[in-house]
Amino acid sequence: MKSHKNYINNLIIALLFVPLPFYVSAQSATSTSLRAVYQLDYKLDSAVTTPKRVQMILRVSNGASRFESTSEHIVDSVYASLKALPDKDRMQQAFDASRSGGKNEFHYSIIKEPAKNMIAYYDNINSEQYQYQEKAAVFTWRTTSAKKTIASYECQQAYSAFGGRVWEAWFTRAIPVSDGPYKFCGLPGLILQVRDTHDNYVFSLLCLDTNPQPIDFPTDDQSPFAPKLSAPVISKAKFLQAKYNDDLTFLDRMAAAGNQFPESMRQNHVQMIKRRNNPLERK
Repeated sequence: MKSHKNYINNLIIALLFVPLPFYVSAQSATSTSLRAVYQLDYKLDSAVTTPKRVQMILRVSNGASRFESTSEHIVDSVYASLKALPDKDRMQQAFDASRSGGKNEFHYSIIKEPAKNMIAYYDNINSEQYQYQEKAAVFTWRTTSAKKTIASYECQQAYSAFGGRVWEAWFTRAIPVSDGPYKFCGLPGLILQVRDTHDNYVFSLLCLDTNPQPIDFPTDDQSPFAPKLSAPVISKAKFLQAKYNDDLTFLDRMAAAGNQFPESMRQNHVQMIKRRNNPLERK
């Protein structure tokens, strides 16, 4: 058991925490596959002054990309690596590994397919996976002459409106991949940092691998929490409302299944969900 835990710990380190200088020296201007880990500072509650912090991961391969929380990525990766174990044990080990990085409030996956001009957004609602699809966002970027260095890459500044906010992005032409965190894309290089002008959401590059193993998008034989082609497609409005209701009633459903919670805990949970009044996309 100890050697098995050591294997998982080493796998997590290999997946996420490789220092930037290694990859900077090995970068290729013609790379079309990459894996980038971003730090996200965010304020779901507009009344708070100190943002929360999580890690998200972008993988680009075969002309498409997948963006998700590092915890979801670890679940899929560890699950896939433990093929010799029974399915139940694989899921338990994968969940244990994902929790080692701390709590992450975001469990969605975003698949971008530029060739189809399509974005698919996946998340679990009442224990079932759903998706909404939309045309790839048309960002009207306005570049400036301002430049700065991020992780040894020379970056250029650009601005665009999206989701009811104005965003500042810094992208590098040294990595000619027109992609970035979340739904951001459309610049002549990888976006290494992007923030709304009030710093409610700030994505900042932590580490970058420009020569990762190829990945697939998506298939129905991956981990139970990987994006599924078969996930029902519903409208974005219906998806967002259903997700909100699902989060709001989570403890009610747990109680109905026989779990006991103090009423104060349920009320605190409801108030926490209602305070999430500051989504990344306001419209």
